[in-house]
Parts: sequence; C-alpha cells; structure tokens
Amino acid sequence: MIRIVLILVFFCFASNSVNSQNRTSIDGSRFKQTDLLWDLKALSEAPPFRWVDSTSTVRSLVYESVPFEGKPTQVFAYYSNPDLLQGRRTGKNFPGVVLIHGGGGTAFKEWVEKWAADGYAAIAMDLNGKGENGKSLDNPGPVMDQKFRFTNIDTGNMKDMWTYHAVARVIQAHSFLLNRTEVNSAKTCLTGISWGGYLTCLVASIDDRFQAAAPVYGCGFYDESDAFGKEFLKMTPAGRDKWMKYFDPSSYLPFAVRPLLFVNGNVDFFYNVVPYSKCYELVNCEKRISFRPNMKHGHVAGWQPVEIRYFFESIINEGVPLPEIEPINKNDSTIEAKFAATVGLRSASFYFSSDTISTNEKRVWSEVKAKVDPINKKISCKSPVGNFKYAFFYATDHREVSVSSPIFIQYSQVH
Repeated sequence: MIRIVLILVFFCFASNSVNSQNRTSIDGSRFKQTDLLWDLKALSEAPPFRWVDSTSTVRSLVYESVPFEGKPTQVFAYYSNPDLLQGRRTGKNFPGVVLIHGGGGTAFKEWVEKWAADGYAAIAMDLNGKGENGKSLDNPGPVMDQKFRFTNIDTGNMKDMWTYHAVARVIQAHSFLLNRTEVNSAKTCLTGISWGGYLTCLVASIDDRFQAAAPVYGCGFYDESDAFGKEFLKMTPAGRDKWMKYFDPSSYLPFAVRPLLFVNGNVDFFYNVVPYSKCYELVNCEKRISFRPNMKHGHVAGWQPVEIRYFFESIINEGVPLPEIEPINKNDSTIEAKFAATVGLRSASFYFSSDTISTNEKRVWSEVKAKVDPINKKISCKSPVGNFKYAFFYATDHREVSVSSPIFIQYSQVH
C-alpha cells in the first residue's frame, strides 16, 4: 500500500508535458538474457518523478529508480531546454542529451545549462546518492565508493552493485527525456566523463534508443588499468571474472549499433592507451576517435571539446561530419594514413613514443609535423629514427575540430 501511495505522489507532481507512455523501447534481442542484469522493458518506461524546482531556467527533480537491498531508490537530476533557459514557449522539439558525471562529480547544473544553450534538452543525474546542495537523499542506493564491493561480489546480489544502479539510472534519465513532448525522440545523445565515460560505453551499447554517444576518457578492460587494475587483486578469480562479464564495457561494446566518438588524452592517469585502443577496436558500428595530446583530466576539461557537439550534429541533424583518419601504415621511411574530410584539414602531427617503462601518465611522447595532401587524401611524415611502440596522427580542420587516427600499438614489443 505504501509503495502505491509513493508512486501516486511522484506522478501527482509530474509535469503535464510528460506523455503517459514511452514512445520507444530498448531492443534487447542482441543480448542473451543470461548476459544482462537489467530489465530493459521496465527501464524503457519513464520513471515516476517529482519536481524539486519547477520554475527556474534549469529545473531540478527527483525520480524513482531500481531497488537497493529491497527498497526503492531516489535519484536527483537537473533538467533544462532552450525554451526554459530563455523563458519562452516556442512549441519546438529539441534534440536531447543525457550527461553522466565521473568520480568526485555530481549532477552539474552548469553542464545542463551549457547544452541547453547549444539547443538541446539536457538532463544530468547524480550517481552518488546526493540531492540539492550535496545533501544525501533519503534512499540513495549504493554510492560511487562502492563501485567494486569486493567483499560480496562472489556471493552477494549483483543488483546491489553500484554499476547496476548507475546504468539503470542513466537509462531512466533517457526514458524521462523521451517522454517529454518538447524532446525529439529520434534525436537523443549521450556523453559522460571518466567513470561517466565508462558508463557511456555500457549504456550506449545497451540502449539503442540513443542515436549517438561520446565517452570521454572512460573505457573498458578495467583489469588492465593503471589506476584500477590493482583493485582486482582484491577479488577472487571468480569474482574478477564476474565483474568483467557483467560490468566491464569490453563485454558490451561489440553490441553497440549507434555511432560513437571516443575522446581521451594520450597521458591520462586513469585510462591507459592500450585498453583504450582495444575498446575502440571492439566497436563494429560507425566510430571516430579524438585522441588529444596532453589533454587534462577533469569534468570541465571533459565537457569542453567542441568535437562532441559537432559529432552529435552530424548524426542527428545531418551536419558536416568529423574528419576520419584511417589506421597508420608504417614502412621503413614513411608513416602515412588516408583520411576523409568534408572540411579541409588545417594541420596534422604525428605523435609517437617508445617508452614502455613509464606509467601512462608519465610516458614520454614526441611530435613530428605531418604533411596533409588534400588531393590524394593522405597524411604523411618521415619515419622517426628508432622504433616506436605507440603512435597516432592528430589532425585539425578549419573549424578547429580535431580527430586522430586509431592508436597504433606494436603489441609484440610492449612490456
């Protein structure tokens, strides 16, 4: 009875601009039922919610999510769109975007504001059990510090794990967007930063209702991570296998069907070039990569790249596509890669390293200016002296949009 009353209370506070039924459902036929923990049919439905603030230009809400230890949980989120931001009522439909914070982050109001100013209906949810002003919610569920929960992964309920809840909450935020009358349900996108990038890889592979996604920093193969790999030593072998099967993006990325843009830096502390490259190679659908020299790690640094919006626009609004650089071709004297670009390339460089001793963050890289041949659609440079183990071309077009080639790794010589 209490459960029924709670749901009714949520719906009583819901906005009139929410449809009574979801417009689209996730297609889970790509997966074996035994390989999925999530009830995709249930998560395709918009969650019960109430407005915390229904009058500001960036509004706040709390929605109900999947149970933790048998009790329903709550999620705080910010939401806005171009009309709300400017205090108008145009009746237009807007593309939508779901924004996922990383470790140490929260639902960022300014991130939502940024995307609303760019023409999107945007939602950012908190995945750490926090509400307005960082106060804990009444029923927050697992927090980010419980990402691994090593003590009970062998015998505990997998649906009490943080990743299970985080994925569910992101999908529900998407379902919330899809049920807004001001949102174009055929034009929704997803991006996340660091641990949010990790979740973007998972959710984008599972929820095919998104039209495009851009994970920033985050990837899979956590058992090979400089920053997180040591944590797996705390697990039993069975627990490690279970975590990798159910919660590592490497298990899901081969099933992705929507275009993906991977954004990262070559000296990132948390996400090593090797597992990052392996994740990119797992993706069978359309994909791009912007592997950025010396990119800083952080939330603001992670939402700044203009390539994310250009990529989304190219998919959902038939915008000019990002350039695409093919894999590196290496011979004795020349390094080259073919490219395709609607907007001409302004510059290109070749970055390489033979440092296999340092950590990813401390690895020493060198740069060689590359030549752009617009006639033959080729980037090239002289092969550097010595043998390199890691490399990529990095190019910028006349819009200041930067992309890279897939990362070249000489696996046989990597220690």
